[in-house]
Amino acid sequence: MTFSSVHYVMKAERVLKEQGFKVCLIPTPREISSDCGISLEILEERVDIIKRFLKKNNLLPEGQFKKG
Repeated sequence: MTFSSVHYVMKAERVLKEQGFKVCLIPTPREISSDCGISLEILEERVDIIKRFLKKNNLLPEGQFKKG
């Protein structure tokens, strides 16, 4: 997941980890975005629940991309 700033991606990581979600910060591939250099990597099977949780916390990502 990509966010508009490093601040938002780090806040999303913190609140998700506090709730027990397995997440990881990774460098954003240049072909995806050059705005924010960090993205949030999550398990594919948890995308929907994580998006709902982020929405409740006003931390919706700008984009969502699948590896591979």
